[in-house]
Amino acid sequence: MKLLIIILGTLFILSAEDLRVENKLKKPPNPDNNPILNSKAKFPQSIILIIADGTGIGQYTLSYYANEKFPYKQFQHIGLVATHPDDGMKKVTDSASSGTALATGRKTYNGAISVDHDGRPIQTVMEIAKEYKMSTGVVVTSTVSHATPASFLAHVDYRKKEAEIARQMAKSDADILFGGGAKFWSDDVLIDLDKNNGQYIVELGEPYDPSRRLVGLFNADALDPHHEGRTPTTTQMAVEAIDILDNNTAGFFLMIEESQVDWGGHSNNPEYIRGEMESLSDLVEMCLNYQREHQNVLVVLTADHECGGVAVHDAENGNLDIQFTSDYHSANFVPIWASGPGADFFDAMMDNTAIGKQLIKYVKNR
Repeated sequence: MKLLIIILGTLFILSAEDLRVENKLKKPPNPDNNPILNSKAKFPQSIILIIADGTGIGQYTLSYYANEKFPYKQFQHIGLVATHPDDGMKKVTDSASSGTALATGRKTYNGAISVDHDGRPIQTVMEIAKEYKMSTGVVVTSTVSHATPASFLAHVDYRKKEAEIARQMAKSDADILFGGGAKFWSDDVLIDLDKNNGQYIVELGEPYDPSRRLVGLFNADALDPHHEGRTPTTTQMAVEAIDILDNNTAGFFLMIEESQVDWGGHSNNPEYIRGEMESLSDLVEMCLNYQREHQNVLVVLTADHECGGVAVHDAENGNLDIQFTSDYHSANFVPIWASGPGADFFDAMMDNTAIGKQLIKYVKNR
């Protein structure tokens, strides 16, 4: 009898424990008691969007084995991005249509700069950011009027109209423009810049009026490749831009493009790619260090597309044999990396338009 009582008592305790466990599993978490799940905690005050043009898994693999730094593993979240345009049956995008997707959350045809198929402008995240009193900036190693930066600040039917893009940029509200492309900024465009509270420098570190917009064009064309001694470096430009933009209590939106990884893919040049990825690693390391000291900043790194179909193979004596499938873009998925408030959204497989839409959501809900 005593043994039976012990057995029944044990079964009762176990059943009660099972019920408690089952109730815990059924009970949803209370987001109000969890700052990680609370949507208010997910909205960043400022955003740094890094676009590594033409950079897919192959380029990151090359950098992993060929360069000393690989800071990307420090990101909190990583996902994959599909990059196709809205251009008939095409699966391969160019930088204009993919830049538009990242800047506006909408797809368009190859060659289009933030316009739809009828040529109507699509509002960009930077234009929206200015409406919400944020500071905005663009840092690139191409011409500032190239397809990707143009997608954030201009609206034209064809990406090659760089003189017109420069004119629109001069009249825009962007606080910072750093890169190359002085040849597209004619005297008339510089007059427009001056009329729109802008100023122009040709060397990083020149004195400037902090009450006025700042355009720094450091070469007539694109900046030199990293492996040939680029001056100023991508990181130097980014540090200066952040130093200026983060004085705004309303926050800032900065787009930085490591433009020339793409050009190494077009030329099937492994050393070109290696150097640009080294530059990207320096940039990312700086931005992540900044983010750790400024917890209200979201850092997102992705690409507009892959270029070259890069694959890494073994060569003799531990060397790398880099193979290419083409000298143009591919439809390969590209990675997306993120750290900071709201970074967990990007921990998924997504379309490139989802990135633009989410960045706009963050800008509007700070």
